[in-house]
This record gives sequence, structure tokens and C-alpha cells, in this order.
Amino acid sequence: INVMTPPGYEASQAAGRRYPVLYLLDGGVEEQDFLHIAGLLHQGGLWGIHEPVILVGVESRDRRAELTTPSSDPAEQKDFPSHGQSERFRRFLVEEVKPAVAASFRTSGASALMGESLAGYFVVDTALRHGEDFERYIAISPSLWWNRGELAKAAPRHLAAGTGAQRLWLSIADEGGEMRSGMDRLVAALGAQSRVAWTYRPMPQETHGSIYHPAATQAVREVFPPPKAP
Repeated sequence: INVMTPPGYEASQAAGRRYPVLYLLDGGVEEQDFLHIAGLLHQGGLWGIHEPVILVGVESRDRRAELTTPSSDPAEQKDFPSHGQSERFRRFLVEEVKPAVAASFRTSGASALMGESLAGYFVVDTALRHGEDFERYIAISPSLWWNRGELAKAAPRHLAAGTGAQRLWLSIADEGGEMRSGMDRLVAALGAQSRVAWTYRPMPQETHGSIYHPAATQAVREVFPPPKAP
């Protein structure tokens, strides 16, 4: 677990201030996403571009196990035998990581979950089926092809059943095929309901490898807007 507090957190004048928390999937330092997300959050918090946020990066060890639901696709079952343990990983986040962070840092109680690619799939799955676990969700180029696109196909049913998610922010790069068709189904389902506030910002000028930083920059600014001036 990697943690960065926002600029000014240790200042005496901020002693009573509490902050929202952004939980970052694939949040390791080496070859994962903690450093580049930490950089944009530090700059944004320093200059008041968005609300100051505590960043908590949760490093992945086996992404296919931690971030996926059980698949009925024989090829996925064969190629990724450890897959489908997302419920276990979600319990770890909610029952162990979140309480530890709340006990150690001045949190406000507001939280968001962010991830890209397969981690984005986990974000969408959590928002649709366990929306009460976090308030805000950011999914960038989510791998909605997983399990033959079942999650996006089931989105209308999940949304009709109710979710505690307050906000879902989505983006996708210049990706077609099952990536795009899954996103199109999800966006259509969100457009047909009024329970969850949602934003869709496609970025066709980006690739799967380049989208994360620009999309995360925009998402954080919109999901954590700066406090209004008095």
C-alpha cells in the first residue's frame, strides 16, 4: 500500500482539515501507476485545480485473479487459471484497507476508486454491483470484453436493482471491437436511468497505452472539483 497526502497536509493551519481519498488500483510504484497519478494529484492540489486528495495506491500482484469476476469463457478459464477472485480482493479493500487508512489519516469519509484497463473493469463492476463501497468511480478504457462482455450486457439489470454509487466517470481511447461495444452498451444503460450521475469522455486521439494520464487528469478535476471561492 502506497500513500501520498496532499500538499499542506502537515501544515499547522490544516490540522483540523479532513480530505477525501482516491483509491488507485494497480497502485504499485514500479511498473504500475502510483507515481504518475501522484504527480498529477500533487500539482492539482498545490494549485487548487481540484480538491486536495489523499492518494492510496494498492499494488497488484496477480491482476487476472484480483480484478476479474469468474468467467464462463473456456479460453479465459484455460489461459488464466487464477482468474475470478475479485470478490475476495474487494473485501480486502473495503474491510482492511479502507479502515486502516481511516485510522491513520484525516479522511473526510468521501472516497473514490480509479483504475484503467482490467482495473477499469473492476471499477465498473464495483460501481454496478457494490456501489455502496465507494461514492465515486473512475474507469478508464475498462476491459469490458472480459467474460464475453457479460458485465456490460447485465448493466441495465444491475442499475435497476439499485446501487450506492453517486458518480461514475468513464473514458475510452481509440479502441474498437469488444472494448468499444461494451462501452456503448454501458453508456446506453446509464443513459436510461437516473440513479447514478455519470460522465462519458471518450478520447479517440489517445491509444490504450497513452490514455491514462490525460484521462485521469480530467477525471480528477471533474470528480473532485475545487471548493468554490467564498
